[in-house]
Amino acid sequence: MDSVSKILRTLCCLLILALQLKGSESNDQLVPDKIIVDQKVTIEITNKLDSKGGGVPPLSVHCRDKFHDLHPVTLKFGETFRFRILPNIFASVTLYYCRFVWSGGNHRFDIYVQERDYECHHGLCYWEIFNSGPCGTIQHESHSSVCFLWNKDSTQKNNTISS
Repeated sequence: MDSVSKILRTLCCLLILALQLKGSESNDQLVPDKIIVDQKVTIEITNKLDSKGGGVPPLSVHCRDKFHDLHPVTLKFGETFRFRILPNIFASVTLYYCRFVWSGGNHRFDIYVQERDYECHHGLCYWEIFNSGPCGTIQHESHSSVCFLWNKDSTQKNNTISS
């Protein structure tokens, strides 16, 4: 009985993929209309921190998901870090988060949430990091930015950069 259910699950997955590759539009709730097969998403993060009277602080960015660690990078003002991901085509569960550290700040933000960011503009999620939080162009047809607060588990550190 168990092998029959595995075969049925495999056939259902193949049917969904075949319908998506065919380009059919379905009103059936069993076939999600937002599945995009093998569509990589590029995430760009740019340092836009305010100098607050002194020199512009470098920004340390460390991004990861459950399975991938992208290792820390340091960005000077105006520099951009980019990486590509492949969202899950069967469920909107892909999540990448980043730790942002600079003198005077240590914050975490969910930089890619598939449920929120599935329609990034032409597969590009562009984020600018400000002292108050990240602002991004994440909606497909919109060129306007949406700004967010830092995640609640962020900790504020005064004038130190942790490694």
